[in-house]
Amino acid sequence: MADSAIKSVEEVDKITLRVKVDKESNKVLYAEAVKDFVDVLFSFLTLPLGTIARLVATESNIEAVQFGSISSLYQSVKDLDQQYLWNQTCKKMLLKPRNSTETYCQKLNLNIDDTEPLQHFVCKYRNCIRKETGNCLIIFRKPQH
Repeated sequence: MADSAIKSVEEVDKITLRVKVDKESNKVLYAEAVKDFVDVLFSFLTLPLGTIARLVATESNIEAVQFGSISSLYQSVKDLDQQYLWNQTCKKMLLKPRNSTETYCQKLNLNIDDTEPLQHFVCKYRNCIRKETGNCLIIFRKPQH
């Protein structure tokens, strides 16, 4: 099993990153990379902090990692009794927030957001209009059975 893990690591594509650094100020003046690398780098900015806190706590292969006070806040909401929120859905929205740019990030080479993808449903009746939304398109997470 260890051999297969080593092989998979060796087969990972390498990315060339050229960086020009001002040695006196120790600041990056210029960086050049392929589009995929830049896309992945920018995609980090689209992750909600709650998602980052959850992922660093659960996906670390060594031990649970703390993301400063964000991790403490996340854990506090996770431990919060249901009576302090309107319903369980409100708690889920805080603990597993949606990525507003989710559709743009789905095709990235590195996709670390573990949120379930949205599902779209359209009412089968042509003249149906929902009072809450004003349309027939309903977007929600897949129901858990």
